[in-house]
Amino acid sequence: MGGSVALLGFFVVLWLTEPVAPPIAPGLTILTNATVSDATSLMAAVQSAGLSGTPDVRGAIEEIKRNNDERVMIKGWVVDATASDALQTVIVYAGGRHVLTTMATSGARFDIAKAIGISDTGAAVMTFHGDFACKPGEKLIVVTVTSDRRYSQFRSLVCP
Repeated sequence: MGGSVALLGFFVVLWLTEPVAPPIAPGLTILTNATVSDATSLMAAVQSAGLSGTPDVRGAIEEIKRNNDERVMIKGWVVDATASDALQTVIVYAGGRHVLTTMATSGARFDIAKAIGISDTGAAVMTFHGDFACKPGEKLIVVTVTSDRRYSQFRSLVCP
């Protein structure tokens, strides 16, 4: 009897201390299931997902290069000037297809904070990277979505 109670207690402690997965921004599934090939289709997708645009989220793609005949690597940064701890999800579309969803992670980028005029501690600059498949010349649309349902679009690119 005592062994059963101890075993049950062990599993209860494991269940209570299990790490919590980061919350997924509401509407993210709608956005990633959408076909986004231009500004009009992006607007329709973000409206369906219940997202609102914001000038407070800014970012840049620092590098995009072809790894091989099929895969491309992308890396860059995003910053939310109003929230130092907001989760950022970066979504990439190539030729209208959703090809990448990646979470931005904290990175020490004091150069970027200084360049855009925010304090080093005022807003966390988040870095992202990932790889995906695309054909040379395909139009790329890259957006970032915050955990509080705001989005921003990066400048348009083409797949190298």
